[in-house]
Amino acid sequence: MNSQKQSDPRERILEAADRLFYTEGVRATGTEKIMSVSEVAKATFYRHFPSKDDLVTAYLEYRDRSFFEYLDSPAPPEDIHEALVRIERVVNRADIIGCPFLRIASEYPDFAHPFHRIAVEHENKFLAYLINLLKPFAFDKRTVAAALLSVVDGGLTTRMLYGTSREVAILAPAEAVLKSFQSVRTQRRS
Repeated sequence: MNSQKQSDPRERILEAADRLFYTEGVRATGTEKIMSVSEVAKATFYRHFPSKDDLVTAYLEYRDRSFFEYLDSPAPPEDIHEALVRIERVVNRADIIGCPFLRIASEYPDFAHPFHRIAVEHENKFLAYLINLLKPFAFDKRTVAAALLSVVDGGLTTRMLYGTSREVAILAPAEAVLKSFQSVRTQRRS
């Protein structure tokens, strides 16, 4: 018996969905394909995920959890610079083809759609994470965090457009954002 059939069916379903939703899109990926790739029967699939929507929600929760676990491993970053280094590293991994949340938001552009709302919640959580790392600075943390988030999202969009054919810079433009806000603050004090 192969190791995939011996592993937890729920995990196999979620792993297959993660790969397929991320690379092919949610709308383009049917439950039958996920069942086939994960090698589970229809009854097993629906026992773990009563609907495709439940599976998509679990996928997005998994992606959110994985992202923040990555950022905080092996320990939370000591400062914004360390966090940006980690973000640049993950954005440039060979398996990264864009932000799964931006991809979902583009597939489900209706702001009221539950998947779109989950994507917005993830962005807000990431924004709060960045704001927290900016505590030592004496500028409008929310504005700077939003600018840094734009740099990261722009990098992920570049990755989605060009794939792995080019390295995506996150650290240098993010540090330029930080310096520009610090210099504005210094100029105002003068």
